[in-house]
Amino acid sequence: MMLRKIADRKVFPIGLGVMALDEYEPKADEQEAISLLKYAAQKVDFMDTADVYGIGRNEELIGKALSEEQKSKVMIATQAGCTRPGGYGWGTDGRPEHIKKAIHESLKRLDVKHIHLYQLHAPDHTHRIPLKQSVNALKELQSVGLVKFIGLSNVSLEELREAEKIVEIVSVQNHYNIAFKRDEEELLPYLTRNNITYIPYFPLGSGRLLSDPKLKGVAQRSNITTSQICLAWMLNKWPTAIPIPGTKNKEHLDENIKAAEIELPQKVIKEINELY
Repeated sequence: MMLRKIADRKVFPIGLGVMALDEYEPKADEQEAISLLKYAAQKVDFMDTADVYGIGRNEELIGKALSEEQKSKVMIATQAGCTRPGGYGWGTDGRPEHIKKAIHESLKRLDVKHIHLYQLHAPDHTHRIPLKQSVNALKELQSVGLVKFIGLSNVSLEELREAEKIVEIVSVQNHYNIAFKRDEEELLPYLTRNNITYIPYFPLGSGRLLSDPKLKGVAQRSNITTSQICLAWMLNKWPTAIPIPGTKNKEHLDENIKAAEIELPQKVIKEINELY
């Protein structure tokens, strides 16, 4: 099985989106979540979280679940730049002072000395903060050793190119799946040409795609599950993609992981392309 490059490492082609433990109802209780994370650390070597998932609890769960040795083997990516007004809404805050404060809180919750991949969660249009200010803050954190590599989330190709003028960007994390293919126009071809890792979130459409009868039919004819065809489709199309499906279930985790072994014929990829 071919590993995929992200920053300075080669990792399994499918990671774990830890967000699901806190942001999908019902939330996983602590012991259930820790058990899943310990299990996942034996299966995958890339986990994605953010400081606002579960209002910090998501990072705390990783910090508690993984041993020091596991934290050195599993690349843990986290993000700063979003807020949760009222504890449930979503906002942005890319001010340098916010980012510099947020990283120390993430380091404490994760119980690590540095963040291997630190990502700007989203450009801050709320406060009208120029993207370059947020990226410069990340660069400063990198220069003092708190961050090893820098990534961006929820950005356009134009925003990526702007950031690349300031610092090396090793990854882009955006919404992408069979039914949401906006990045195929410009961003994904650029990432592929430049060997920049693409981290698709909601690769299963928050689970909604799994019940689509059209997709179920294609999966059944291929003798695989609907989640596997969603993941295999993007892995076969885009060589730098590392999808991060979320789950609270060990069996679902194993099911998702098996998608990395599936080679889809071009006619199946074409058929899926034409569904949406």
